[in-house]
Order: sequence, then structure tokens, then C-alpha cells
Amino acid sequence: MNTLLHDLRLASRTLLRSRAFTLTAVLCLALGIGVNTAIFSIVNAILLRPLPLLDPQRIVQLHATKLKQGISESNMSFADMTDVRERSGSFEAVAGMYGRSFNLSGGDQPERIEGMAVSHNLFELIGSRPVLGRAFRPEEDMPGAERVVILGNGIWRRRFGGRANILGQAIQLNGAPYTVVGIMPDRFKFPETQEIWVPMALDASEDRGERYIWSIGRLKEGVTLAQGRSELATLAGRLAQQYPTNVGWELDAKLWQDEVVEGNTRLMLYLMLGAVGFVLLIACANVANLLLARATSREREVALRVALGASRGRIVRQLLTESMLIALAAGALGILIAVWWVDLMVASIPEEMPYWITFGVDKVGLLYTFLLSIATGLLFGILPALRASRPDLHASLKEGGRGASGGARSHRLRSALVMSQLALSVILLVGASLMVKSFLAMSRANAGFETARLLTMRTYLAGERYDGVPARSAFLEGIIERTQALPGVVRAVATTAIPTDDGGTGTSIVAEGRSIARGDETMVTFFGSTAGLFDVLGTPLLAGRPFTKQETADSSASVVIVNRALADLMWPGETAVGKRVHLGMTDTATWMTVVGVANDLHYEEFAEETAQSRLQVHVPYGRSAWRTMAIIIQTRGNPSSLVSAVRREIRAADPNLPTYDVRTMDDVRRYTLWPYRLYGQIFGAFAVIALVLASIGVYGVVAYAVSMRTREIGVRIALGAQTGDVVRMVVGQGVVLAVAGVAIGLVGALAVSRLLAGALYGISATDPSSFLLIPLMLAGVALLASYLPARRAARVDPVVALRSE
Repeated sequence: MNTLLHDLRLASRTLLRSRAFTLTAVLCLALGIGVNTAIFSIVNAILLRPLPLLDPQRIVQLHATKLKQGISESNMSFADMTDVRERSGSFEAVAGMYGRSFNLSGGDQPERIEGMAVSHNLFELIGSRPVLGRAFRPEEDMPGAERVVILGNGIWRRRFGGRANILGQAIQLNGAPYTVVGIMPDRFKFPETQEIWVPMALDASEDRGERYIWSIGRLKEGVTLAQGRSELATLAGRLAQQYPTNVGWELDAKLWQDEVVEGNTRLMLYLMLGAVGFVLLIACANVANLLLARATSREREVALRVALGASRGRIVRQLLTESMLIALAAGALGILIAVWWVDLMVASIPEEMPYWITFGVDKVGLLYTFLLSIATGLLFGILPALRASRPDLHASLKEGGRGASGGARSHRLRSALVMSQLALSVILLVGASLMVKSFLAMSRANAGFETARLLTMRTYLAGERYDGVPARSAFLEGIIERTQALPGVVRAVATTAIPTDDGGTGTSIVAEGRSIARGDETMVTFFGSTAGLFDVLGTPLLAGRPFTKQETADSSASVVIVNRALADLMWPGETAVGKRVHLGMTDTATWMTVVGVANDLHYEEFAEETAQSRLQVHVPYGRSAWRTMAIIIQTRGNPSSLVSAVRREIRAADPNLPTYDVRTMDDVRRYTLWPYRLYGQIFGAFAVIALVLASIGVYGVVAYAVSMRTREIGVRIALGAQTGDVVRMVVGQGVVLAVAGVAIGLVGALAVSRLLAGALYGISATDPSSFLLIPLMLAGVALLASYLPARRAARVDPVVALRSE
């Protein structure tokens, strides 16, 4: 212990005497440790931290799959979920849910609340219970049962003042009274950001082809996921034999912990973690180079200690102690950088995160920083310490010894460290270039319609007033007419989905005259709208005609408009207009006539499009009759200036009807792209940090080489060497390092680009410009970093240089 304390005191005094070196080393390393801790904290919050559920490793999400149609994960029908619950022996419990929007009225302003309709046993399955009141009872989860509701803690406090006597009272949801029976704990918003839960109250006899139930199960103690999946596969085969609508469909299960974060997000988080690892390695190489340079200048000191009897192990321990103090100081500063970085990233996220995600540098993050600092201290400190512990006693102790022998021994190592910095920088810069170009490709991609001067908003037609299709159609037509009468409005339309922001509803399609076996039908996405959708979007039909007002209000209208991709798939080389199709595989499906062919519109986010979402069918609003509707308004001027006027018209038509998600179409596009914008910014920041650190590394190595060769340069100048000769000699050293480092980096970048391929849009993972311009840019930076010490070398006074020796 005394020896350790002595080493710490000696190391502290030594570092304080070399404040410039210590500050430079701590800052370089703090930057690397800080961004590592920041990204680890994000990854930990999203991927690593256990979900706040009871035994989350036993909770699985149940899927219906149809791989032949490219459907790897679909929701289940209520009937299929009931069969799994009743006929499977692998699951302790099975529950389902589906999204519901609620208009909460009764106050000054109606409010739209995200909620879920759930099975009565859901809360028991996930291990959560109300802090006030009770959970749902089985009899409340039956068709025709009394309406009951459980409130989230946030909305309970926000709208009802946190009053305990709200239990047993009725509140108005979607125009109907619901009795409050429970209040959930603070922050609970299962499964993501929901604040209201009601019983599903569904009938198991409903159509098995309606797959909209988000199903979860809890495996029995001792049952593995593989066993549960095997039993589901067997059950799916039996259901396919019993029910025609199940032919071709399989059942599968995956851990809930793995399913709550989509694959693309998971990939990007791991790539970011790898990228900051590169940044830390570059920072370590910089600090190692600083230590090597410092060790050369301390050779005489170390040699003297060895001559006086200090063992090699004693010298290594002392030098490693100094490295550890640098690393721990950098770790402490890195925590501050990490906190700032995490706050900056969170401020860049425009939407509410799922309730189980809490960002911040927590205890796990602090432990990670401490362990990373220790590991980093060993990583950058061990080689310089071993090098410095073997001095050439004769050369170091002789009168005027400058440690030239030590400098020569460390030169190759220093050059290797700089080449590794440059190689890692190439990988980061190429990756950042690909990510930024992918984002730019998304933002510039043609969505199939004009986005300028369009205003969008949503509403939910709740309550008995809108129970019938004619009532909903009449109300929407009235809103459209009132909106179009406003000054500055060109035209307006109501639709079930906003392009680039909504996915629509999936179903199968069959063309007349073609025999399709169940399980082989084409899957498409369909949307409903009032008349004038394509005029508002500024994309005229490619063939045929639009819907008429009469058709959009008629629940029995048997007309559809298909997009070009679907028309080319189903009737290649033929005219689609006039052909007949039906949606769904039921025997009672109505034949519908294709009256128009539309341009291909992007409804899903660009990076999330599927084969199904690219095949689109537009139906008159009366055929879909959704309660959740969007209104798109084409304006003559700034769309935002009309928000208040449109809201007034809707409020005048129904004061209990909230409007929400009010945005211009340009804002919709920007909003859907925010993750990719953030990824590009983060990778770009990593690349800039890497470039700066690598430039410092090149400059340091070349400048140190110049200082070690001062006498040689003086001799050359004395013998007639010109300034240009000296500059070329010194710059040449930097160029050799740059070429070698860039060449190695290009090989690494090719390998890493394959990992990025799945996250890129509109750009090849081997984009030629990225792989050409980035190395040229990095070589240019290395050339500049070499030129500065070269200029200094060219101004060496040979008399002074020779006298100093």
C-alpha cells in the first residue's frame, strides 16, 4: 500500500510539472471516453436495460407469418390468439391488444389520447397492477359488457387533478361514458406511450382474416423459446387444415425484449457503438504517441534510476501509474462530455420515447466509464512503458546524450500508431459519408406528389353521432366544403392515411379470371379518401378517372383506383382500367371495377417500405369508413397561416372533436426522416473528431521526427540542401504514413460498408465518390499536417543545430 501511495504521489508531481503534456493527453482521451459513455448510455437505455416487466425473459410476442408473401411479422387475428391461449401447453398466459384513439371530452378542450384495447389478463401477464383501484375482470372483457377504463398516472393528474375519488366515476371517451376502475403507476404507459386502457371485449367468432391483434404470451417455467415456437408451428398447421383463411400462414414467437426495438434501429445503435470504439482507439493512439515522445525525453532520467538499482518492473509500474492517472482524469471529464452529449441527442428527438426508455448516464454508465478508463490507461500506457523501461544506458548517460537511440527504437511504433489512426479515420469518414448521402437521398426522393403548400391534420370521429357510414361521410363532406370556402384554400380532401407517414391497411387482392390458391394471393395496402385526393396532391391520374362525390359517400360503391406498380404486376402489357378485382379471400367479397391508375405514392417511411406497401389500392371513403381520418388542405400561400381558421370550422361543426398532428406536408417529410438525420449528424460528428485527432497525430509524429533530426537537417543545409529539398524530405515522411494508413483504411471501409448496406437508402454501400474523395481529403489533411513542421525544418539554422550537438 505504501508503495502504491508513493507511486501515486510521484506520478501526480510528475504530471503536474508537465502541465501542457498532461492537459493535451487528458483532453484527447476525455473526448474519446466521453462519446463512448454517451453512446453506451443510449444503447443501454434502449437495448440492454431489462424491461420493467415481470420476468421479461419469459415474455414473447406472437406473430403470424407468411414468408411466401414476404410477411415475416404480422399481427394475429383474435380467433387465432384465442386458439393459442386455449390449445397451447407452452404458455402460462396469452393476452392481446390493439391501438385505440380516444377523444376525452368534458373539459374546456377535447383532447385526443393514445390508448389500447387489451385482454383482461394483460396487466397480470406483464406483472403490473394499478396503484389505485383494480385491473379488469374477465366478465368486463366480453361483448356488451359495461364500459370500464384504467387511466395512466399522467393523464389522471393532468386532467383530473390526481383525485382518488375519480374511481367509480364516469368519464366521456369517444362520446360514451366509461367508468374508471383503476389508476396505473407513475411512468407506466405500456406498451409504449399509451395512457388509457379499455377491455377488448371481442367475439372469438370474428373473421380470422382480420389480423390486427398485437399478441403476447408468457412461457411457462422451464419451457424454452424453441419449445414454444415448435408448438406454435404445429398449431398453425392444424389451424390451416381447419380454416381456409389460415392456409399459408404460420405462427411464431420472439422475445419481447428483442421485438420492442426494430431491427434498423438496433443495427444503427451497434454501428454507433463500434464507431465510438474507433474514436477511442484513435485517441489512445494519440496519447500513446505523446507518451512515447515524452519517454524519449525522459530516457536520461529512467537510465539514471536503472543505474541506481531500480528494476524494470518498478519503472513500468511507475509509468503505468502516470497513465492510469491520465485515464482516470480523462474519464471524470468524459462523464461531463457524455452528459452534455446525451442531453444534446435527446433534445434532437422530436417524438416521445416509449415509457421504458430513460436516457441519462446512470450507475451502469458510471461503472462503464470507470472500467473503460482503466482499460484505456493500460491500452495506451503499456507499450510506451515497456519501451521506456529498457533504456540504452551508455547512450543515455553519456555527456550530452539526447536519447537518440530511444527515439530511433520508438520511431517505427509511433509511425504504426499514426497509420492506425489514419486507417480508422478512413473507415469512420467513409461510413459517415454513406450515412449523410443516404439521408440526403431520402430527403430528396420523389414521394410521388407535390409537398409544397399542403396542410395536414388528423381527427377522430367518435361517438354515436358517427356510428353509421352515411353520418361519417356527410360530416366529412361538410368539413371539406367549409374548409374549401376559407380564403386561401384551393381544395381539401379527407383520407385515411397521410403519404410518407401512414401505412394503410393490408389485405389480399384477386383479379377476375384468375384462379388463386389460398396462401398464394397478392398482398396489397388499401386507403380510403373523399373525392379529389390526387388533385390535392398535385399528381394527376395516369389513366382513367377519379372518384366522384357520390361514390366516396356510398358504402356500396364498387370502384377502385390502383397504383402503377400494382397495375403492372397484375396486368402486364394490358390496360388496367375496366378490370375487376376483389379485396380479401372471402366468398362474399364484392367485385370492384378499376376506374383509374394512379402514380406510385410513398406512404410508409422511405426506409421501411415493403413489397406490400408499394402495391396500393385506393377505395372510396364509404368503403373504408374509418373513424380516424386525416384532412389534407392545398393552400395558395403559407399553410400554417390557416391552422386556426380550419380548427374553428371543425370546432363549429362538433365542439367535442379534437384536431391533432397539425403539420405542413414538408414538416411531415422532415419528421419521418428525423432518425436518419440524427444518425447522419452523429456519424458526421464522430468523423470530424477522428479527423482532428488523426491530424494531430500526423503533425505530432512529423514534428517530433524533425526535432530528432535537427542536426541531420542542419548538416544537409550546411552542405547546400535547398529549402524545397528539406520540405520535400519531411513532407515525404508524412505522405508515406498517409498512403499506408489510407490504403489499410480502405480495406476496412469496404468491410464495414457491408454492415451499413441494410441501413442505406438510394446509395450503394460501395459509393465510388465516398471511397475516392474521402481518402483524397484525408491525404490532403495529412499533407498539410506534415507541411507545417516541414516549413519549420527548412528554417533551421545549421550553425545553431550543429552547436547544440
